[in-house]
Amino acid sequence: MALVFALAAHPRAQKKAQEEIDRVIGHDRLPCLSDRENLPYVAAVVKEISRWHSVVPLGLSRASAQDTVYNGYFIPKGTYIMMNTWAFMHDPEVFENPMEFIPDRYLKDGKLVPGPRDPEVAAFGFGRRICPGRHLSNDAIFIVAASLLAVFDISPPKDESGNPIEMKFNPSSDVVS
Repeated sequence: MALVFALAAHPRAQKKAQEEIDRVIGHDRLPCLSDRENLPYVAAVVKEISRWHSVVPLGLSRASAQDTVYNGYFIPKGTYIMMNTWAFMHDPEVFENPMEFIPDRYLKDGKLVPGPRDPEVAAFGFGRRICPGRHLSNDAIFIVAASLLAVFDISPPKDESGNPIEMKFNPSSDVVS
């Protein structure tokens, strides 16, 4: 849903991604995974959606395996620890204007560049308990996004007079499985 909202609420980003698909692929087929390296803006849109609205904003809880001290704080064995992925991906010291949807933050001279924090990694956890399906999921998200962009023009809803209704994003802390 975040993808559809982002595309409807940010028509310039949508148009730029659609123009890239039209230029690189044309109209005779849908995008496929092998096109990803030639669609850097579409890939940047996918990264930005993963950063801007994480599927699991608070991560999944972990329990400490042993007593430990972190930055002077004692953490007893069995303490539940939440990784606040949302805060991690909205840190203004890392992401300029973190509340804004800006796919260009992952591009330099039209090429995808690694950022300080890759949202396509952070969305799936960290360490040895990282989601084993993350590559499949990232591939699927790219294909869905690229296919939607290739086929549809997504626009905001309209009122009775045909004027676009201002869209407001109301994120929740729901966990998706």
